[in-house]
Amino acid sequence: MVDFEELAFVIPAYTPETMPLDRLLQYLQQIGDVVGVAHDMHLVRIEPSSTKPVFKMPVPVAIQARAMASSVQRGDGTLRQRAAYNRIRQMVRRDGGKPATLNDRRGVIIDFPPTPEVGPISGVRQPTTFDGELLRVGGAGEYTPILMRDLAGEVYSGFSASRVLAKEMAPRLFEPIRVNGIGSWDRGKDGDWTLAKMLIQTYEPLPNEDLGELLRELRSAPVAWPENADELLRNEREPSL
Repeated sequence: MVDFEELAFVIPAYTPETMPLDRLLQYLQQIGDVVGVAHDMHLVRIEPSSTKPVFKMPVPVAIQARAMASSVQRGDGTLRQRAAYNRIRQMVRRDGGKPATLNDRRGVIIDFPPTPEVGPISGVRQPTTFDGELLRVGGAGEYTPILMRDLAGEVYSGFSASRVLAKEMAPRLFEPIRVNGIGSWDRGKDGDWTLAKMLIQTYEPLPNEDLGELLRELRSAPVAWPENADELLRNEREPSL
């Protein structure tokens, strides 16, 4: 018979009656990424006062979860784990600043203090690459305004290019392209960075293929992919915030 143990994730900003479902799901996703054993964590109840999701898992899994959480608390762990830890801290700050904790029967395993308040920053210039659809080319002035739409569907109006380059790009209207140049980035009070404007210096067309077709091409490549290739790539490539 397998023995089980319970871990509780305490979110003081809400009670079960006031916690929005989408916010709860965001917290649960991130805590699963922090401990790295989400597939073996089973939500058995949510206790009152604070919002306290309680997870039941086999004792060996609980031991592994504690070890991973302690590693992340020390600043170790994978990029994905550290990114999830920092996302919870940002969420805690936005939800009032009361620290969240992951507890076992002995006490706190890992705590999530709010991230420090950050002031807005504007006009940080750096080399930038942007993939999207070319929507419009045209306008007066030495540099021609360019309208782009990113892969998520958001429209950006802060792009520009020299008249010569804009003329070269114009035949690519409504086609997917990659533009490279100098971007100007702003950081808001929430710590998120947004691309405010960009001077395009070069561009290249992108294959007009859907995601399914690209995945089929990748799978047909003569490469021995491990079964957990997606998880390994995400752990290495997701940035810490």
